[in-house]
Amino acid sequence: MNASRRFTLAVAALACGAAVASGPDAGAITPASQPAASTAAQQPASSAHLDEVTKDGIAAQASRHRQWGPSWISGSYLTAHGKKWVSQPYRSKGRTAYAYLRCYNTNAKMQVRVYNVEAGRYIANSGWTRCNPNTSIKTGTTSFQRLDHLRIVVNGDQGSYVSAYYKK
Repeated sequence: MNASRRFTLAVAALACGAAVASGPDAGAITPASQPAASTAAQQPASSAHLDEVTKDGIAAQASRHRQWGPSWISGSYLTAHGKKWVSQPYRSKGRTAYAYLRCYNTNAKMQVRVYNVEAGRYIANSGWTRCNPNTSIKTGTTSFQRLDHLRIVVNGDQGSYVSAYYKK
């Protein structure tokens, strides 16, 4: 991702240099790596559309970043393993770790927790929550040091998607 960003910045710098060198015809120069159709697609959207998107999508995505997932856990796996699923240990890339669980049966109750391997204890717990297909069960914590190994633990018997996020 950084390489493509550097490439884009290099192309933009070349275009700006060429624009300054050419004088008054600066608006006529477009980067050679981008066709005219792609530059037209990058034009800002209308302010009404941006207001609509900003309410939910952009603001929420800018604050949290996905660490891993979503991973599917089947109901049959949970039933066969004592209604419990444990992720592999991972290190959070930020100061706050989040666990999200998305289940689809409104009659089921599920729980998602964050376990600190080094401390040997749970550091976040969503509690037993009834599933809602429109929202995720989530929990977050800052009760860990940056290099601690964390695990996501899911309890229940409903097939679900689980994912881990972080916030810097």
